[in-house]
Amino acid sequence: MVSLPITVYGDLEALRDLGESIRSERLRRNIAQRRVAELAGISLPTLRKIEQGNGRVEVRHVARVLGIFGAVDHLRDLIPAAPPPLDARAMLAEPRQRARSRRTLSS
Repeated sequence: MVSLPITVYGDLEALRDLGESIRSERLRRNIAQRRVAELAGISLPTLRKIEQGNGRVEVRHVARVLGIFGAVDHLRDLIPAAPPPLDARAMLAEPRQRARSRRTLSS
């Protein structure tokens, strides 16, 4: 699988910012980490990893925490809905490459 750099904003920065936002919201609401973890049905170490921006946390755990803050609906806004392509198979297919022509050696 090929990874294409589309933006200078990397995944590590995005996860760290998301974790900081979750932490800030938790603190703003004055809720202890242990209580958020309990409400989300996750372990305290998992919540700490989320708040630290650890990329090895399951998305469903992040979604549960977002649900506690009433923000889980924003997940669908991450990628705007787009109309389906006219020919889905053509859009998913790898671009074809032309074969190189053989050169004959002349004596």
